[in-house]
Amino acid sequence: MKEKETILQEISLIKEELEESPESPQLLNDLGVGYYLVGEYLLSIESLKKAVHQEPENPVYHFNLGNSYSEVEAFEEAISCYLKALELDPSHLGSLANLAHCYEEHGDKNRAYDVFSYIVKTAPDDPLSHFNFGNFLLRQNRHIEAVKSFEHTLLLDSEFTEAYYNISWVLQQARLYGKAEEYALKGLETDPGNDDLQQLLANIRSEAG
Repeated sequence: MKEKETILQEISLIKEELEESPESPQLLNDLGVGYYLVGEYLLSIESLKKAVHQEPENPVYHFNLGNSYSEVEAFEEAISCYLKALELDPSHLGSLANLAHCYEEHGDKNRAYDVFSYIVKTAPDDPLSHFNFGNFLLRQNRHIEAVKSFEHTLLLDSEFTEAYYNISWVLQQARLYGKAEEYALKGLETDPGNDDLQQLLANIRSEAG
């Protein structure tokens, strides 16, 4: 609650500054991001559209607008924003990742797969990229490929707790309880207080008998 109150205070200050500089793209962007953070997505879109209009060559403004469109499930508009951001900055990983997500949500699984594949080739040393690709594959019930992506995540970051969880869960579904327990325990070594892993471990042990 405190964090939301702080953001609302910042929004009030930005609005005061906009009275002096109503066409400032940076202030319009900051206002849009503020509205996004407190869940006022339509107000966020309104402000970010103005920022984009004032400074159409700024990829970050298109990216932020895409994020707000995505939150209201206006996926075609979000996709258009991410593509524009990538046209301006082809290396913008955030736009690539969110573009893949929007393609998936919009029902275009093939394009989503292509973008996720491209991301891991573009950023082969980024564990989050491999993890996100693994999650996509998991949602497509491509469990073996997903586990390979999660294993690659752990090669890059051995303390990536969520990757241990996901591998353990897949192994549990396959009734490979010994290996599932092994990965759950490794995950708990990185985050001993992780409630989800503790519950998963309890379930594994219960099913294993």
